[in-house]
Amino acid sequence: MLQKLSPAILAGGLLLAAAISSASAAEREDVRKLINLVTSVKMPYPENLSRNRAKTERVWLERDGATTGCIRLEDRRWCYEHIPPIGNRAEMLRIRNEPSRGVAIGEMFYYIVDFDLDGLIDVGSTTRIDAISRKQPRTPIAEVIEFFHRSTKRGDEHVGKFQKMYDEGIQVALKHFGE
Repeated sequence: MLQKLSPAILAGGLLLAAAISSASAAEREDVRKLINLVTSVKMPYPENLSRNRAKTERVWLERDGATTGCIRLEDRRWCYEHIPPIGNRAEMLRIRNEPSRGVAIGEMFYYIVDFDLDGLIDVGSTTRIDAISRKQPRTPIAEVIEFFHRSTKRGDEHVGKFQKMYDEGIQVALKHFGE
């Protein structure tokens, strides 16, 4: 009886493995689509137009080949940085999620990094802006309240939150970048 079930179990396991790998490949494909989108959009366009209603605020190319583009969506700004491989540095995608009004007490800033563009985050950080003290309540100070690093297994309890934000950031860009 066990010999008859073994091929069925093996076949089921192979089907499950194929389904999981295809889901991962789709995520990897979305990451590549995002990078191609960010590196190809020119914003603002036309450059000299002072009034622009576009959601994509700005895209710029750095001297070392890195491309950064930001989308303003409601009260948040999503920024995407594609950093190409140079020497031993890995190609990476960095996503920032920050308040569109800038630094203010009580606001939260997030960044997520995918080193190998496999759709899984490698670094994540949450920074809260607090007041320095009660004597100076209007002076902001940044405090990192959550940190995740896959290689060292630091902050493993935060991986779900950061992965969800990374996936959301990719979908936001694929839907709104260039508008």
